[in-house]
Amino acid sequence: MRSSRPTRTLSPQSVEGPAGGEREPTWTAERVRALGASTDLATAAAVLGMSRSAAYKLIRRDAFPVPHFRVGAHYRIPTAPLLATLHLNDRDTSAPQRNPDALDSPP
Repeated sequence: MRSSRPTRTLSPQSVEGPAGGEREPTWTAERVRALGASTDLATAAAVLGMSRSAAYKLIRRDAFPVPHFRVGAHYRIPTAPLLATLHLNDRDTSAPQRNPDALDSPP
């Protein structure tokens, strides 16, 4: 029997899409970090840009691109590996980016 409780998938801030009226979600590293230690499969799928049904198919095939664990009948996706999959885990936007190819010139 299904619960009458609605699914709570967090929606990020939306921006206008290329067709004018379409809205597509914009997930930033800060928004993913704000999800907490883990999130549900539907939210992780949205962050990765895939449909919920595709995420469940990949989970069943053990091919989901992020480590996951099952709690009862629900899947939980840790946010740290989710950020690592998106290559957003070690970026520090507050520090200036240095070009490694640039030659250091003495003052």
